[in-house]
Amino acid sequence: MTDIDVIVPVGVRTDDLAALHRRRGEALRAAGYRPSFTYVVDGDVPEARAVLAALVRDSNDACVIQLSRQFGETAAILAGFASTKTERVMILPAFEQVETAELGRVLDALADADLVTVRRFPRCDSALRRGQSYVFESLLKRVGNSRFRDPGCTVHALKRAVLEETTLYGEQHGFLPLLAANGGFRVVEIDLPQARRDAARKVHGPGGYVHRLVDILSVFFLTRFTRRPLRFFGPAGAACTGVGLVGLAVVLVQRVFLNVPLAERPALILSSLLVAVGLQVLAIGLIGELIVFINARSMRQYRVREIIEADVEMPRKKSGHLTQVGVAE
Repeated sequence: MTDIDVIVPVGVRTDDLAALHRRRGEALRAAGYRPSFTYVVDGDVPEARAVLAALVRDSNDACVIQLSRQFGETAAILAGFASTKTERVMILPAFEQVETAELGRVLDALADADLVTVRRFPRCDSALRRGQSYVFESLLKRVGNSRFRDPGCTVHALKRAVLEETTLYGEQHGFLPLLAANGGFRVVEIDLPQARRDAARKVHGPGGYVHRLVDILSVFFLTRFTRRPLRFFGPAGAACTGVGLVGLAVVLVQRVFLNVPLAERPALILSSLLVAVGLQVLAIGLIGELIVFINARSMRQYRVREIIEADVEMPRKKSGHLTQVGVAE
């Protein structure tokens, strides 16, 4: 059997953790894996902590990490990862998102990938939940170049290098497959049936949609302009400055040739403001480029997937090698 570490961040949304732990352990062992569960309690969740404490006393395949306060699911995942030892790691929510009996397939698919994510299919959700998932997926496709069909599913299996080399903070755990793919890792998505219990979950409130939109905007910038901020700020600053300069030119021409007074001209104030704002935006982009340049040596610019070298015993004219490199911009 293959040892596997399983990280389960525990917040306010949980199922019966004892029963879920038992079913997941049985499913993974039946698939040929020996799981070790790490439950990370994010903040003050006394009922879940009590259940998990009893679970640790009654089993030898679980441990609990209690965070001092609520830091968020991303921080909980990273705290759990710090205590793992196996080369392959699984991340599962504290509730049943997909049919537990199928979890072994996720780890099996990791043989040909660096990270495996899951699409809940077939879905047994209401039309409203499927609609909001479609909107979320469509936004990610357009602003983040995402090719994943269910970014709301948080069932993942991955190799250690993915979390070691992918920067996560805030609430970006939901975008782990997209960020890993952007970093040059090989990411695949497989279909697993959605759990019946997951279909009964409520839709997000208005605040949840606002947070999702902010997260999508942050991912848009991180995946496209982290190493080239001037490409984001440059066009906006140049356009703003250009419009302002054209406006100033028009006002000055009217003053010099048409004797139109400059006093009480809103166009003069607006054009001057546009020039000032445009120059400030350009300066932000240039400062960002300077920061990237200074830290370029410590930033990973590429990932090597495989190196194939010629057999040293084979006759050859020069000592050469064939290298296959995967580059992530």
